[in-house]
Amino acid sequence: MATRMITDAETALGHLERLTDALRSAGWAVEVAAPDDRRPSALVADPHMRRINENVIAAPERSGDGWSYCYGWGERIAPCTDPSGAAAALARVLTARRDN
Repeated sequence: MATRMITDAETALGHLERLTDALRSAGWAVEVAAPDDRRPSALVADPHMRRINENVIAAPERSGDGWSYCYGWGERIAPCTDPSGAAAALARVLTARRDN
């Protein structure tokens, strides 16, 4: 019997895919990268001003079995159980940058 073990990278990618769906449905441009040598990440950008962007990762929480969406530098955005909430938070940040 073959056993398949899901890696942290695969789990993170699954969470990012759910976030990507929420962001794209709200009109944001998203590119997901999953290089072998680092965590999968999503680059979220304003589709009309690509220089306004944010890098997002999904990472295990320090305590428990939960995962969170985080900015590339590690600051928590929202739990991975709430991709819509994370998408809304990212939209607020990106919109504020665009409007400044």
